[in-house]
Parts: sequence; C-alpha cells; structure tokens
Amino acid sequence: MNPGKLILVTGAAGYIGGLLIPCLLARGDRVRCLVRNAADLQSRSWFSQVEIMQCDLIDCAGLSKAMEDVSAAYYLIHSMARGQHYHELDLTAASAFASAASAAGVEHIIYLGGLADPDASIGLHMRSRIQTGSILRQGSVPVTEFRASLIIGPGSISFEMIRYLTEQFPFLVGPRWLHNRAQPVAVQNVLDYLLAALETPACRGKVIEIGGPHILTYAETMLEYARLRGLKRRLLTLPVIPVRLMAYWVDKLTPISETIAAPLIDGMRSDSVVRDNVALQIFPDIQTLDYQAAVSCALRQLSPAQIEPTWSSSPVSDIIVKHAGFLIDFRQIRVEASPEAVYLACTRLGGKQGWLYLDGLWKLRGLLDQLIGGPGMRGRQDELNEGQVVDFYQVEALEPGQMVRLRADLKAPGEGWMEWKVKAQPEGGTNLSQVAYFAPKGVPGFLYWYLLYPVHRLVFAGLIKEIARRAVEIHQTE
Repeated sequence: MNPGKLILVTGAAGYIGGLLIPCLLARGDRVRCLVRNAADLQSRSWFSQVEIMQCDLIDCAGLSKAMEDVSAAYYLIHSMARGQHYHELDLTAASAFASAASAAGVEHIIYLGGLADPDASIGLHMRSRIQTGSILRQGSVPVTEFRASLIIGPGSISFEMIRYLTEQFPFLVGPRWLHNRAQPVAVQNVLDYLLAALETPACRGKVIEIGGPHILTYAETMLEYARLRGLKRRLLTLPVIPVRLMAYWVDKLTPISETIAAPLIDGMRSDSVVRDNVALQIFPDIQTLDYQAAVSCALRQLSPAQIEPTWSSSPVSDIIVKHAGFLIDFRQIRVEASPEAVYLACTRLGGKQGWLYLDGLWKLRGLLDQLIGGPGMRGRQDELNEGQVVDFYQVEALEPGQMVRLRADLKAPGEGWMEWKVKAQPEGGTNLSQVAYFAPKGVPGFLYWYLLYPVHRLVFAGLIKEIARRAVEIHQTE
C-alpha cells in the first residue's frame, strides 16, 4: 500500500487504536477515526492530525459516509461495556461494518480478535470475538483476522488486571482454571502485525493466530510479574469462585469495570494458545518478545511522560483515576487570568514562598522524610529549569507557558509526581489542570496512598485554588 492512502480506524478511543494511530501517521498515511463520542479523543496528542467522524456502528448512513475513499479499515472494537447483550451488538455491528465496506469498495479489513479454540467450550466473550470475524468475512472485502491472547503493555486490560491484582495481594486467590494456558503477546508485536498487514497481500483472507514465544498458565503470568517487580507472592486456588464475585473485586481494585471484567474472566475458562503458526510464515521478519521482556518494557514506561492523559477531557472538576499502574488525582479549574500569569504562579511554588496552602504540612512531610533518610525540604533557585531541585521534588519537565512536572524524591513505597498544565480558553480566561500521580509498589504502596489520601485530597484541593488566586494577583499587576 502506498503511503498517503486513507485508513479508517474504529476503536480509536481504545487501547490498541490509540497506539496504532500515531504509527499510521508516522508512515505518512491519512487517518480517519470512527468513534461514538469525539470528545473522548480531545486529549490525544494526535487529535489535530486526524479526521474524526462520530457515529455508532449500527448507524448505516454514518457508516457509509465514514467508508468513503477508504483504502483499508481497522476493526478494533467490542461492545462489552454496553452490558449483558454485548454479544448481539457485536454481531450486528460487524454485519453493518462489512456491508458498508463492501458497498464503498474498501480494499481490506484488518480485525483484531481473541485467541481460542472455536471447537472447545469457551466463554461467551471469546465466542463473540470469533463470530465477529466470521461475520466480517461474509462481506466481499478481504479480511485479515488476527487472534491474540493476553496483550502485554501499559494500559492493556489484560496487563492492568495482572498488574493491579498482583501488586495488591500477597496471596493470589483464584479458581482452578488459573492453571489454564495462555500465550501472551507484547503490544509492540501486536502493532507490528497490524501495520505489516497493510503491506502484505498474503495475509488477506487469513485467520492468523499471534502470540509470544512462550506459553504460560494464567497463574504463571501473575507470579512472573511479581518476580520481575521484586514482590513475593503465593498462589491459592479454590474449586469454584463465582465470576460475578471476581468481577466485583476487579472493578474495585483495578481500572477495569465490572461490566468488562465479567466476560473477560469468563473467557479464561479455556486455553488461549496458538495452534497454527501461519504468522511465522507470512510475517517472518516480526521477532516476538517473550513475556519477561514484554513486562519489563511495560514497567520501564511507568512514567507520566509515557501515557496519554485520557482522563483530562473529563468535564468534571476533580476525579480519581486508576490508569497504567498509577493512582491519579486530577483537578482542573478555570482561572480569570492570562495563561502567562497562571504558568508563572505554578513555577513559583516551593522554596521561600512555600506551597501556598497548608504549608506547614508540606514542611512536616519534608522533616519526616529527612528523619528516614530522604532529602527533606531543600529549597529552590529563583529561576526554574529542568533538573533543578524544588524542596523534595526535582523538575522533571518544563514546557514554557504550558506545563510543569515535578518528580518526588521522597522516601515512599512508590514513585510520585505533581504536574500542572495551562491552556488558554477560546472564551477568555485559562484552564489550569493539576495532576498528582502515584505509582505504588506492592501492598505498602497502596496502603500509603489510601491511608494518606484524606490529607492529600485536602491539600490538593486547596493548592489548585491557591495557585488560581495567586495567578489572578499576578495578572492584575501585569
């Protein structure tokens, strides 16, 4: 396929779609995103570089328009978040998509589904993924269907379930089917396959099972994660644990909602391994990472600089988010001051001027840190630059006039950051967002966050208001 052709991506607000789009743009392709709610993409770094069409996949008129002039279309969606009738919705959407693509003369559909043996007893979610591929192939457009097991990467539903549960439980309790087998695949390799399909005619009309080089049990994926993270974990299996009970706790302890967790967990009742190695024949140049390498790569990306702030498009003024290994406190406020004044107020925090709100608590935290071997309150220089000290923080990143991010040097069972972003508003004034990131390590890290959060919540709420107030004062003297 020649660069510059128009590529349609469904599921652009999802995990794989969000990673695939910048790869397509880097190739020189034009990208059209099909989403139910365009506002979900506003925080993406590539938002201004793509064409966005808003419609539901069962909207035939909207689909026909979305398919105009499209060369290849990626089908990266499911309907699990819509509740118990997701299976019927999946098949209806796939049928509508296949029909619209056929009518528009689309050359190629590339679909990412789930890996399971269709002749075995499998969960409804896995059955739905396989049947979706069958429905897509009923149209006249050649389909490449990739079937993947657990996808390992920061933000992946599979990986985040492994991460958050393993981090929080010294004893990993689960049903006997935790000993069923999976073949995890690194998200980097999933993207390799999806992109290579554009340039590989031999893959058209094929069902291609993809996985990493090693097969592990579901239990082993958690125990190996724990080993790589330096955590001691033990496994306890019980004869039966209700799926709904497991989904409830996944909802409470991880970023995955109960609605999505239930079908995912149910899908683990069977093996998810590659039975046909056709991928090696069609894509011999793709070298797959093993599970250890994939997890290690994901852990190296445990930084605010490595994740898309998908929560920042939220209309609410403050939310708590679990995302990609982080516990996040996000706040935003409208300030009746210029962006320059707001940014200046952010860059003056710490040192002799203090932290504007409950400064005594900041000093107490610094003193306690110093007593246990941490740096404590170290002051700061007048001018802020990357790498400089601001009390018990270091300046990790600066975007003049737009963003300040500080990384904590505190002694704590995890890593922390504070970040402020400044954005002028079309109607006047400035939007100030404040994000506290904490990446907990093990049970102590989660206890640290939750036990101190009432105090942190008070401090974070007061701090952003005081920054706004100080910005107004600076604006009035400009």
